[in-house]
Amino acid sequence: MKFLAIVLLVEAIPFGTATVLTELNIQAEFREARENAQKTAYLLLHNFEQTVEPIDSLLVNVGNALSPTATPLEVYDFLRTLSIPAPIVQLSVVDKQGLVVATNLSPPSGDPISVADREHISVHLGPDPYAGLFISKPVLGRISKRWTIQFSRGWYDHHGELLGVIVASYNIFDFISFYSRLRIDPNSLIALIGTDGIVRARASATISFGENVGSSPSYQTILKIQETPYDQVSGIDGIDRVGYYVRSERYPIVMLVAYDKAYVRSLADDFRLAIWITAAGLGLILLVLTYLALNYHRLQQKLRASALKESARQREVHFLEAMAGVPGVCVVHVTADGSRQIGDTSGSILPELIHEYVASPRFLAATRSLTRPQVSVEYFAKDGEEFEVQLMIAPLEEIDGGARQAATGVRDLVVFAVDQTSKRIEENNLYQMSKLASLGEVATGLAHEINQPLGVIRLAATNALTGLHKGMPIEHMEAKLNRIIQQTVRMSRIIDHMRIFGRKSGMRLEPSDPMEAVDGALQVVGAQLRLENVSISVNGSSDDLRVLCRQDQLEQVIINLLQNARDAIRERRRSVGVEYLGAISIEMSLQHQDTRTPLVSIAVKDNAGGIPDQVIEKVFQPFFTTKPPGQGTGLGLSVSFGIIRDHGGTLTVENAFEGAVFTIRLPALHEAQLAATYQGQASGA
Repeated sequence: MKFLAIVLLVEAIPFGTATVLTELNIQAEFREARENAQKTAYLLLHNFEQTVEPIDSLLVNVGNALSPTATPLEVYDFLRTLSIPAPIVQLSVVDKQGLVVATNLSPPSGDPISVADREHISVHLGPDPYAGLFISKPVLGRISKRWTIQFSRGWYDHHGELLGVIVASYNIFDFISFYSRLRIDPNSLIALIGTDGIVRARASATISFGENVGSSPSYQTILKIQETPYDQVSGIDGIDRVGYYVRSERYPIVMLVAYDKAYVRSLADDFRLAIWITAAGLGLILLVLTYLALNYHRLQQKLRASALKESARQREVHFLEAMAGVPGVCVVHVTADGSRQIGDTSGSILPELIHEYVASPRFLAATRSLTRPQVSVEYFAKDGEEFEVQLMIAPLEEIDGGARQAATGVRDLVVFAVDQTSKRIEENNLYQMSKLASLGEVATGLAHEINQPLGVIRLAATNALTGLHKGMPIEHMEAKLNRIIQQTVRMSRIIDHMRIFGRKSGMRLEPSDPMEAVDGALQVVGAQLRLENVSISVNGSSDDLRVLCRQDQLEQVIINLLQNARDAIRERRRSVGVEYLGAISIEMSLQHQDTRTPLVSIAVKDNAGGIPDQVIEKVFQPFFTTKPPGQGTGLGLSVSFGIIRDHGGTLTVENAFEGAVFTIRLPALHEAQLAATYQGQASGA
């Protein structure tokens, strides 16, 4: 009876702990889901505001450029000359009677169409005209025949008299397609909702728009405060979700991100399984230890050493089996006779990859003289898929005093393999969102960069046509055509880089020239900096050195640092005056530290006055920002810090000269290291 009571007490410890930890984990998953929804909602709201800004600028510019006396055909010709973003399916000019003057879709013909009954038109033409940018409910275009959101502004002459309305029709499915790609479970929800309660775009298991959710109690709350949690059963599809509402301070828009509660609970399944497997293993170990302790004094002295060794071996086996039961973990025992998998990981390709790897000559050469645990990250390819695996290789203590190793030349090893592929994919998704936000932020500069060669092309074509009419020599025509070709090549390079930069990052680190990352970053944000009268200089060179990195991610870090420097210069101008000349410099150098590996240093300096001493230690913390609400997510520097850390480097900040200095340091690769890197990648493939 006493033995049974001890057993029950001992077994209650691991199983009771497992019960408590399981419940705490479920609560933590729901808390993390709300936090992730809040962060994602802020990012998507920022993305929406960045999308609206160039559209609003386009409407203002069209209104300023149009002459009140222009004919419908002249208005049509002017609209056709504009560089209009692809999601805008129609740009229209409406007079103050509500009649369509012209659109960019087709030349005006017949009687003009009346759109005076449309809300986005009548709100500007009523007795109390709406003065700002109006964002309409989803409407089916009478001319475009497509479902769009209408962005409209009043059109006024120089005396402030209303002339009509300028309207940009934005394709709803551009938002829906973007939100659909960001969802992480089949029933997760991303919705763009107006403060009138009408859904502008909704992505879930099914896509929709136009529903009225204004009567929801949680939605009524968001109209009074800036943000609020979401926890309810959807009135549209009946799914119980948890998430977050965030309301824009600049536009009458609310962003909702929510996750299916069933999915959130399922995230705890793997942890629950691992905990109970571990509890069972620990319970068995404790049971064995208890049994050995109670019978210890009855064992003969000559069996004591053997019993202790067997107990140690049992603890090792059960511990390894418990570890092997965790999803995404594979444990392999390597001996001179080959490799043996510990535990059951059926249904996973990871054991097959590890068995092939530990049998390779590269692994045997690397572990022949191993005396302490070694941690590394390896990349594998199988059936067209790539895998990132973190390996911990540990030598086992020889019970026979090392006689087996002396005879075979191979030491017993245990290999712990953890599949990091999903983690890397999630990180790449976050980096991708950061890149897309950067592209949206520099859209105005890119438009200016492309408009310049377009103007040259138009002038060259006009001159060529004039020369053709006047019968000028063929050399004149040839010179103009060559100029047009040069400008189209220039535009093609800009567009190709935007397309390449916008793609998702690969899994592998590859040798790259750091100066190419600097050049690529300047190609993205250089035009924007020039438009804001910020000079930029690049000093030094990479001296044919390479660094091991994902080049598009290194480029993204440099873009983030340049945009932060630009924002700091903006704030400095507000305080000292617009005549203040902003300057940014990028300095690349090779530094030799105490270690034998030289470091490639990329320093981004500005003259914006520096970072206050009381916050400089916090700039790399997630969601920390010194910018006003709505103008910064606090993720740029945190994401940049994580990227450089994952590349084996450092990102630091200090105040020097006239402003802040952010310095990237990455290990440089020489020719021998480059050859070894390429050979290792070929072996992993």
